[in-house]
Amino acid sequence: MRPFLAVAAAFVFGIAVIADEPRADEVKKKAIDNALESFTGAWEIASTKPQGVTKDARKLVFRKDMTYAALDKDGKELWAGTFDLDPTASPKVWDHRSHESQKKGGDALGIYELDGDNLKVACVVGTWAGKEWRGKPRPTQFRLPDAEVVIELRRGKPIK
Repeated sequence: MRPFLAVAAAFVFGIAVIADEPRADEVKKKAIDNALESFTGAWEIASTKPQGVTKDARKLVFRKDMTYAALDKDGKELWAGTFDLDPTASPKVWDHRSHESQKKGGDALGIYELDGDNLKVACVVGTWAGKEWRGKPRPTQFRLPDAEVVIELRRGKPIK
């Protein structure tokens, strides 16, 4: 009977410990919410590699609802889409997809680095076939050819 009591006590103790620990998904959600506070806003495109990859876009706007838009010099929307962040990953993850690419299953896997009013992103473009990624692997550094695109941004004036 003693072994049974020891197992039962260990089980009850284990459940109590698990209940007291913050769940990993809750910790990650809180980290994402905190990252969104810094990430959200208008960002002026300072440089792109390769040059011209963002075409006529001069600004990227990231919103708290995890949508974004690329704007031209006059503030006209050129394209828009959605993005995901994972500030708990190393390097930090920034994935995005335009509404147009979503129709085709396209996506961009990326990383980001946020330092005050400076934001650096790097990404590769590909498509999903079910759960299989077809494209270069997510970059681990902010340089070509590890990434297909590297963009440096500076925090812009708030959009009214």
